[in-house]
Amino acid sequence: MARILVTGATGFIGRHLVPVLLERGHELTEAGRRPSGRAARFALVNDIGPETDWSEALTDVDAVIHLAGLAHCENADEAQFFAVNDLGTRRLVESAEAAGVRALVAISSIAAREAERVEENASSYGRSKLAGEAHVRRFADTAGKVGVILRPPLVYGHDAPGNWRKLQRLAATGVPLPFGAVANRRSLCSVGNLSHAIAVATEAALQGIGSGAYEIADRDVVSLAEILTWLRAGMGRPSRLLPVPANLMRLAGDLLGKRKVVSALLDDLTLDPSPFMRVFAWSPREEAEEAIKRSGQLFAAKI
Repeated sequence: MARILVTGATGFIGRHLVPVLLERGHELTEAGRRPSGRAARFALVNDIGPETDWSEALTDVDAVIHLAGLAHCENADEAQFFAVNDLGTRRLVESAEAAGVRALVAISSIAAREAERVEENASSYGRSKLAGEAHVRRFADTAGKVGVILRPPLVYGHDAPGNWRKLQRLAATGVPLPFGAVANRRSLCSVGNLSHAIAVATEAALQGIGSGAYEIADRDVVSLAEILTWLRAGMGRPSRLLPVPANLMRLAGDLLGKRKVVSALLDDLTLDPSPFMRVFAWSPREEAEEAIKRSGQLFAAKI
């Protein structure tokens, strides 16, 4: 059993992760604006930034899982992203080091990979997540410390925010959609698979194993057509996908000024989780098809 601080414990990933950690016998401290009532301890932490006081939250903690961050915020500017994802992470990492924490697992984003490759074209979000990763790497350079960075793609589940919520709403309409011929290749990560991976990585880190940055995803690579077909199957609906050529949809997106939206739907984005699987002896617990169908089923049950 370990004593673990979870930031962002009441957020989307945190709601799924906390039960997994408790089932594995760990004692948790939740940090946030409100308690969930599941962990043994709760520490009030409001805004995350360069001045956040982590002293109460880090008392008697062996490991930190850092989920909290700024994302899914269309109105945020670059300064806000960096204040939370960069400077806020630095403050937490420095406080954790001073408190004697041995292991730190931080959830970054595949957007950080894009910022690493072509910084000038990267989003403020991606660049801020990459900057936050640097603090975890420095923590891992300290003797006796392990820092693990996980870079997931879109994380999905019935209660997911952002683009997955939009996809589920679109699927739930039941109207015919022009995506039947879209055979793109996308890596996704179910929140169940991610939660299990975080737990495994944290336990390994406490044993001195695994410092580094890793891509994490489902084993399966899927297309937009498959995603919508499986969501609708979970909702008890026919797929109703029309085989419109992808190049025509891209042209329409350009004409309507929606190139970014169309690209997000149609482009490829693949990850390689094999290094993580090898280092941590981990494999995804659920297949994408079953997880996506369950997401659709649970989403439909709530609308």
